[in-house]
Amino acid sequence: MNPLQIIEDLQWLVEGHVLESDFDLSPYWCADLEQRLAKLRQDNQPLLDRIARTKSHFLGSYFEALFSFAIEQLTELKIIKEHFQIDQMGKTLGEVDMLVRLPTGEIHQFEIAIKFYLQRPDLAPNDWIGPNKNDSLHKKVTRARQHQLTLLSTSVGKQWLEQHNITSEVESNLLIFGRFYMALNNSRAIELWFAEEVLGGWIRASQFIQLQAYFSCFYVLQKPHWMSNPLEDANSTFFSRESAYNLVSLFLRDERPIHLFMLPSLGASKVSGKCIFVVPDHW
Repeated sequence: MNPLQIIEDLQWLVEGHVLESDFDLSPYWCADLEQRLAKLRQDNQPLLDRIARTKSHFLGSYFEALFSFAIEQLTELKIIKEHFQIDQMGKTLGEVDMLVRLPTGEIHQFEIAIKFYLQRPDLAPNDWIGPNKNDSLHKKVTRARQHQLTLLSTSVGKQWLEQHNITSEVESNLLIFGRFYMALNNSRAIELWFAEEVLGGWIRASQFIQLQAYFSCFYVLQKPHWMSNPLEDANSTFFSRESAYNLVSLFLRDERPIHLFMLPSLGASKVSGKCIFVVPDHW
């Protein structure tokens, strides 16, 4: 992992890129938040140590470590416990991501996730799906609200709370961070997306060359750094027919969608860049 990119990913999290949120973190960031972030840019070892303790370096685990660090080091919230299982007769019913105490004493459960959803208008109304197509915003939200967020209200969940001397009511909250990607299925959609400041986009491999009129170079984003914009020292590829062909040819070996960050010109402000998934034609 790139240590400097980890700081950028933390900054991205703090900015609040949420797709679904029951809890507003913004009132609880420390008053000296910007100074703390600046200090981390000078000495990022505390953050690197936290990431290094993560057993898995998958995107989800990486984000959970970032979130844990952010809550512990950058907010006024106090973590009571995180990533603990609720068991019944030797069987695990589920896991609670995080339990926190507010400065007012209220206790909240956080169920967190990092997700990237591509729009499939033909699947409306549940038309936001993951790159692998097995996941969807509807499935994630439904599962979280019907299962994970109800764990502590079950009899065994209440028993766990009693055993840990938590007698006050616990409020459950879902926080899904990530990005939406609109479908770029024609030139009009591409023009509208190019003028849009926030949304990502997705396009089929055979249509990828159509983006050459809008961008001059692109970066291939590698997990787990799918969140923040890539740093200037990241390797970039000039957008040409040859580079487009080479990118699309990767699907001959691996059909997973490719995540890109694209710039109108090399050296342009990262704010002007756009995230995009290129998918096989049969996706």
